[in-house]
Amino acid sequence: MGSNHETEAKAPTGFRATLGLFDFTLLVVGAVIGADVYVVAALGATYLGPAQLVAWLFGGVLAALIALAFVQCAAVCPRVGGTYAYTRAAFGPLVGFLAGWALYVGEWIALPIFPIAFTNYLLYFLPGLGSLGILSVKFLFVSSVTALNIRGVRASGRINDVLTVAKLLPLALLILGGVVFLAGRPALAHSHLTPFAPLGWGGFGTAVLLIFWAYAGFELAVLPAAEVQDPQRTLPRGLILGMAIATSFYLLTSLAVVVALPWQTAAASPRPLADASGAILAGFGLPPAIGDVVMSLGALVSILGVFVVLTLSVARLSYAMAADGLFPTFFARLDRRTRTPYLGLVFQGVSALVISLFFNLTNLIAISVFFLGLCYLATGLAALRMIARSPEGRLHVPYLRLLLVLAVVSGAYLSLQAPPVLIGIGVITMLAGLGLYIARAHAWQNRTRLAAAIARDEQSAMHWVHAQESWLLRSTHRLRRSGPRD
Repeated sequence: MGSNHETEAKAPTGFRATLGLFDFTLLVVGAVIGADVYVVAALGATYLGPAQLVAWLFGGVLAALIALAFVQCAAVCPRVGGTYAYTRAAFGPLVGFLAGWALYVGEWIALPIFPIAFTNYLLYFLPGLGSLGILSVKFLFVSSVTALNIRGVRASGRINDVLTVAKLLPLALLILGGVVFLAGRPALAHSHLTPFAPLGWGGFGTAVLLIFWAYAGFELAVLPAAEVQDPQRTLPRGLILGMAIATSFYLLTSLAVVVALPWQTAAASPRPLADASGAILAGFGLPPAIGDVVMSLGALVSILGVFVVLTLSVARLSYAMAADGLFPTFFARLDRRTRTPYLGLVFQGVSALVISLFFNLTNLIAISVFFLGLCYLATGLAALRMIARSPEGRLHVPYLRLLLVLAVVSGAYLSLQAPPVLIGIGVITMLAGLGLYIARAHAWQNRTRLAAAIARDEQSAMHWVHAQESWLLRSTHRLRRSGPRD
């Protein structure tokens, strides 16, 4: 156990061996690459045209810098995890709470994105679905996931194990098709790439804001930091390799969309990856429907898998806050049989459904990344404070302090790219959180217990998400055991 202000995170079951560079690199890749790319693959085209490729690259650099801050915090405090735990350890309960509040709001507002995206891809199979039909699909999608999570972690965990593999295969096929298309139809591909920046660069910041949503998740990879061998060296190296692989994967996915479709078509498409896959096959005289079906199915199962995880994670965080008097008490009520926060899950389901009816993907992603940017800013500042207090925990990285300052700037940059109206809403929301902290402070009978509960909950929620990527490590260990011995 750590001090009263920290919560010990037990090592994940099944991973008794010390994690090496290869293992940690796989964790980074698995934590970053997910369903988000199905949603934001072509949003950058609306603002930059083919030049969205530059925004994808820049977003990867920002993500690597911010991830370095999480890695540094994990190296100093390997047995606590998450924005709340790090910022509270560095700056105390108020700043820690505000970071946790931003995390909760950012994740809660992201929930409606998934029923919208799921419906967009399902419309390929049901093109004649009217408004009532779309509402019914969203209702069934949200209610099914809510019911699954109320049944308990084991039920949802088994389903997500299958969906984890399904999210990568269609993307890999699209990348392969894009490379073949670029080599086999260079003239057509070149025509889609020129002019490269038809809309200029004025929308670069907005494009980065939206695209960055695909990179969120890298913070999950630092959870097993206590198991990593020689963490001061292995963590930064694995981070660099993992982010380089993830960024390359996203760049190649975006490139496939850019070379396969005119940027106007990509910008207007609610299913850009499916349309790009179909266009690639059509370019070689093959039935485009095959690509449309494969990518649409891949998107549906991937979006479903991420929504299962995110829904439970947000419910756990609200449960911890409610258990100590910060949120309404109904968030802390548990199902007698499954011990899940069923009322919190129901609230999230209803709010996600209602919000999905009135807001579009662009605004929801923008405000979500605004709050995540605040979390990243706080984590970067926490990393700087930690290395000043515990220099023995510094990562072996040249110019570390400068890079952490850049991580702070990166978080601030992301938040400031949101439209002014959304920034105003975000500021009001953070002030409301501050007021809530002050107003409810007298109700906390034990502040240490509150800190431990929130930190424990954030850690366990993120830890459970990490467990869904465990197939990567299991596969690695099996390959090592079956391979030739020196």
